Amino acid sequence: MARGGEALNGFVDSGCVIRGELEFTTYFRVDGRVEGTVRSGAELVVGESGVIEGELEVARCVVGGEVHGTIRAGEQVTLHATARVWADIQTPALVMEDGAFLEGAVSMDAKGVKKSTTKAVQAS
Repeated sequence: MARGGEALNGFVDSGCVIRGELEFTTYFRVDGRVEGTVRSGAELVVGESGVIEGELEVARCVVGGEVHGTIRAGEQVTLHATARVWADIQTPALVMEDGAFLEGAVSMDAKGVKKSTTKAVQAS
């Protein structure tokens, strides 16, 4: 299974609970419950039934379920309409769909935002 060219590193299914530290290298999905610290230089997806309590330090975080704690993402945080987040967020880019719930402080560092460099084509 792959997403955007990245292979799935792991999956926590509904009904499963992990307590402690979770580290992965590519793409990880949580539909169960994780209590503790999650670290990665890649993407974490919290599915609609997923719940995470703790600190997240990832490149990209996509939330459809619940997060309680802290989210630090080096690239982007996306909150889908079903997201319920009680966390402080540090990220250069935050995307929130209509209906998403967020309670917490948001800190965005514009220096970390990747700028697109589109050059205009000149007419001859």
